[in-house]
Amino acid sequence: MRVMIATFPSTSHLYPVIPLAWALQSAGHEVCVVGHPGMGSDDMAATVTGAGLIAVPVGDTVVAQQEDRTEEEGSRLDIPPDAFALDVVGSGPGDWEQLQARLMAIIGQCYPLGDPDKGMVAELIGFTRSWRPDLVLWDPLCLPAAVAARVTGAAHARILWGQDKMGWGWEKVSGRSAARDPMARWLTPLLERHHLDFGEDLILGQWSLDLVPQAARLPLDTRTVPLRWVPYNEAAVLPDWLREPPARPRVCLTLGVSSRALFGKDTGFPLEETLETAAGLDIEVVATLNRAQLTGIGPLPENVRAVDFVPLNQLLPSCAAIVHHGGWGTFSVAATHGVPQVILPVPTWDERVAARYAALRGAGPLVDPQGLTPRELRRQLVRVLDEPAFGEGAARLKADRLAAPSPPEIVPALERLTAHHRTAQNH
Repeated sequence: MRVMIATFPSTSHLYPVIPLAWALQSAGHEVCVVGHPGMGSDDMAATVTGAGLIAVPVGDTVVAQQEDRTEEEGSRLDIPPDAFALDVVGSGPGDWEQLQARLMAIIGQCYPLGDPDKGMVAELIGFTRSWRPDLVLWDPLCLPAAVAARVTGAAHARILWGQDKMGWGWEKVSGRSAARDPMARWLTPLLERHHLDFGEDLILGQWSLDLVPQAARLPLDTRTVPLRWVPYNEAAVLPDWLREPPARPRVCLTLGVSSRALFGKDTGFPLEETLETAAGLDIEVVATLNRAQLTGIGPLPENVRAVDFVPLNQLLPSCAAIVHHGGWGTFSVAATHGVPQVILPVPTWDERVAARYAALRGAGPLVDPQGLTPRELRRQLVRVLDEPAFGEGAARLKADRLAAPSPPEIVPALERLTAHHRTAQNH
């Protein structure tokens, strides 16, 4: 069968789907990855082809100032900057309505519906018509991909890289009412253009592949297929200093990949305090930070090695601990290698959830980054390095991850679901 993967223009959204694309290709299926050419410094097409996959760029590169523009829109709508990071616990309907409004601001910018004959959405639907996929797998923010699947009769499903806040908004906030839901209202002119009726599959997919651990998912009445998050961090030549075991405990410090393109160094992560923590400790810190992220930071302690980039799959097997922002991609690499985690959550989606989940399984302490002092961070890091219980908790996280089916293991399920839901006989 032919499988089209429609992505959101961020490498943090692309990386999780690459192992699944490989699994589909290895099973003999045709796969292509469709999306914007890039976002800011992220060259999405090059990343796709660098992974050995077919890239189909549609539309234009999204400007690097995407988040700034969204903030301007957010100010007009009175939306807090961290509105994406809402927790189910302690938030009300008004908070979720604000979240939906900010999501629609980003979706509307990335997928403008203006000219029906040109632009990203028109090119996406045009390519789908010409290539005629049997299955469309789409990022939950790429709503037009579901419409493209409907237009061509392809089966379609979402790939969830984080908590399903789109589904929560539809089910719990809008009450499954198209008249009340901003995503449904936004889709209306596109559906009318193609003579289609609204259905909740355009928001939820006919089913969803869920990469989030079961214990961290939102309680929703949606059809999901669990999928193991197999880390992908791109390929690189193994540096000489990683070929030998470290002389002292090695700690990784990273802010993930998406913060570079979207936020630069303005993430809210206590970077200076974290670097100061390393001074005087008998450890080696490897900080995967680029020049922009280090701007304004004073001289680094002698035991800190700053590297612009090294794949975490290469680095973490030699690490005794990792300090990071709470993104599921980074979390999953650490869990894969059984590395204890000190998570200082940067609230952009569900980083606090990842931090609580790691603490619940005993893989790291629960740390509040607000008002965090270097002294307290040092105390927590020393605990993680010294107390065997954190290593045991990290082993539990690794076991949790292995309990979910791998990409090759779910390919037969995708074949069955595609045959059931596809309405066009393409090939």
